[in-house]
Amino acid sequence: MRPNNTFYSDWDRESLGDRHLPENEYRSAFEIDRDRVIHSTAFRRLQGKTQVYVTGQSDQYRTRLTHSIEVAQIGRSLVNYLNRTSDLLAPEYQIDDALVEAACLAHDLGNPPIGHKGESRLNELMDPWGGFEGNAQSLRILTDIVRGDRRGLGKGGMQPTRALLDSILKYKVVAKANTRNGAKFLYPEQAEIRAWVHQKVDLDQLSQTGIMVRPIECAIMDLADDIAYTTSDLFDGVKQSVLNPAQVQEFWGSEFPAVSDELRFRLDEVLKGQFPMSRFVAGVIGHWITSVKLIAVEQPHLNTPRYGFELELAKSAKAELTALRALNFSLIYNSDYVKIPESAGVTILEELFSYYRDVVLGKRTVQADLALPRGVVEEKDVAVKMRHICDWVAGMTDKYALRLHAHIKV
Repeated sequence: MRPNNTFYSDWDRESLGDRHLPENEYRSAFEIDRDRVIHSTAFRRLQGKTQVYVTGQSDQYRTRLTHSIEVAQIGRSLVNYLNRTSDLLAPEYQIDDALVEAACLAHDLGNPPIGHKGESRLNELMDPWGGFEGNAQSLRILTDIVRGDRRGLGKGGMQPTRALLDSILKYKVVAKANTRNGAKFLYPEQAEIRAWVHQKVDLDQLSQTGIMVRPIECAIMDLADDIAYTTSDLFDGVKQSVLNPAQVQEFWGSEFPAVSDELRFRLDEVLKGQFPMSRFVAGVIGHWITSVKLIAVEQPHLNTPRYGFELELAKSAKAELTALRALNFSLIYNSDYVKIPESAGVTILEELFSYYRDVVLGKRTVQADLALPRGVVEEKDVAVKMRHICDWVAGMTDKYALRLHAHIKV
C-alpha cells in the first residue's frame, strides 16, 4: 500500500465527469487514467500508424504504438530516478508514475496516418474549419470521443482527471489564428476544457510568446518523447542501412563541439558493425535519464506542486540529445527512403479527405463503398460536419486509409 501522496490534491484527481466506479475500486485515479487509455480503440489503432518509416516497409520498425510504449517506459524510469534521488521529494511527496505513464501513452493518440507530414497536410486541408493539431486531437479523443459519443463537456470521453489533461497540454494557445505559424494550438471549442483544467488565462498569453508553461508531468513526458524518438528513429535507420559512416562523419564536421568523442566513436563503431546498436541505445538512454535533476520554481504559475518544479538536463547530455536529433533530421527524415513513401502516403490522405469534404459540401455524390461516417449525415452545421470528417480520417490506420482510397472514383 502506497503512503498518502501529498504531492497531489483532490483538485488534481478530480475527473471530467462521473466515473461511476464500483465500491471496491482498488486503483488510484491516475491508475484508472492509464488503464482507460490502454484499453481504448484509439490506442490500439496506433499499431497501424506511421512513426517515421511508413508501415509496411519493414516488419521491425516502430509504429506509433511501440513508440508510445517506449515513451511510457522512459517516462516511468525518469519518475523513479527523480523520486529516489531528489532531495526535493519524499516517500509521501512524490511524482506519480501512473500519471506520467498515462500521459506518455496518451500523448500521440491524436496523430493521423502517415506521421508528421500527414499531420501538417491535414492541418492545411482543415484550415477553413479551424485546422488540425495532433495534441489538440489527443485532447479531443480523451474528452469527447473515447468511451463517449460527443455529448458535451463532462459527458463524453473517458472522464480523465484534471492532472492527466494538464499533463498532455504541451500547447495552451486556443485557435489556430492566435498562433505565430499556424501550428501547436487547441481547437476553439476546447477553450472550455482548458478553463476546467485551470482558469489562468495568462498561461495562454505566455504560451503565445513561446514560453513552455506546463506541469512537471508534462515536462517528463516531453523529455521521454524526445529521448524515445531520437534513439528509436536512429536505431531503425541504422538497421535499415539508411546511414553510413561517411555520411555521419561528414555531418559531424565542425558541428556540435560539445558532443563527446566517445559518443562519436561509439556511433561510428555501430555503423561499421563493430558495436551492437542495442547497447549503444541503452547506454545513451541510461546516461540521459541519470543526467536529469529536479529544480524548484520560485514563482510557479499555478499554486500546486505540479507547477512547482522544472527538469534540468545536464549540459553534456543535452548536447548529445540535440546532436542526435539534428543527425536524424538531416540524414534520416530527409532521406529518399523516408520521403518517397511518405509523400505517396500524404497524397492518399489528401485525396481521402478531399472526397469526404466534397461530399459534405455537395460537390459530389457519396459512393456506396465510401459512405459518410456515422453522425455526419444528421449534423446541420458544416464546420461541425468537417470536424467529424477530420476525426474520421485522422483516426484511420495507414492500411485502412489505403484500402478506402482504392475505392475512390474520380
